[in-house]
Amino acid sequence: MKPIQSITFAVNSSKPGAAAVAESLAALAESEGVTTHILKGYPLTADALIGQDLCCAIGGDGTLLGVLDAALESGSAVLGINLGKLGFLATFTEAEAARDLPALIQGKYSIAERSILSCTNAKGHCIYGLNDVVIKETQGSGLIRLCVSANGNPVSEYHCDGLIFSTPTGSTAYNLSAGGPIIGPKVSAIAMTPICPHTFGNRSVIFDHSTQIKIESGEPGPSPRITIDGRVRFELNGNFPIEVTVAEKKFRLMQNPDHSHFAIVRDKLNWGGPAVR
Repeated sequence: MKPIQSITFAVNSSKPGAAAVAESLAALAESEGVTTHILKGYPLTADALIGQDLCCAIGGDGTLLGVLDAALESGSAVLGINLGKLGFLATFTEAEAARDLPALIQGKYSIAERSILSCTNAKGHCIYGLNDVVIKETQGSGLIRLCVSANGNPVSEYHCDGLIFSTPTGSTAYNLSAGGPIIGPKVSAIAMTPICPHTFGNRSVIFDHSTQIKIESGEPGPSPRITIDGRVRFELNGNFPIEVTVAEKKFRLMQNPDHSHFAIVRDKLNWGGPAVR
């Protein structure tokens, strides 16, 4: 792979020790002849990574999600350094990053191009999500009705607490907790999983990458809100219908050449072990 010539370290200052990790790694990178920048504003502005080969997101998975817009704008690769609890996307520990950074700079890495979702409201406002788009009732005042169509054809009307639209990357997050499927990270698809549906017949649906999904409000009821990668990006009042598609852009996640997605799933979720020990 191409050697790395410039790195921006995106620091989540709420994580103890994150700034010190950035300074240590920046010094190491500079000793390898790399130009570095340290940014402590979080999440990053859309233009923050222009001209940068790599962004090291220091904090955890949430920190990595906070650099998405900037990474898509610049095309920079992103490496996640986990100082938090889980680390599905930010798979490097502080020690591993320090150990492997010289080799990564020399080009000994792989890039996983992860598909992302494009979510557009009725006003034409488009937002990207690496994990999921969630439409959910949040007032505790009852179920909501959401009508879903795919490429102009009705799919179903859901009477539920909400709907999760997930990428393969996000399939092991909220989608999995709600009973949705795990999807291999190289698959380009959308998983739609209802949250606590009123009828047993409403189960997860997998749409291929070319599907244009439209979500409309059913009969009057509680007003839902939409979160994208865990953040409220726009309120739904007056913003229906919502359209969700697989975006043309890809998120470039840097990994070690020997990275195994399902090894991470087994390790982080204690998944896939024998039923009887």
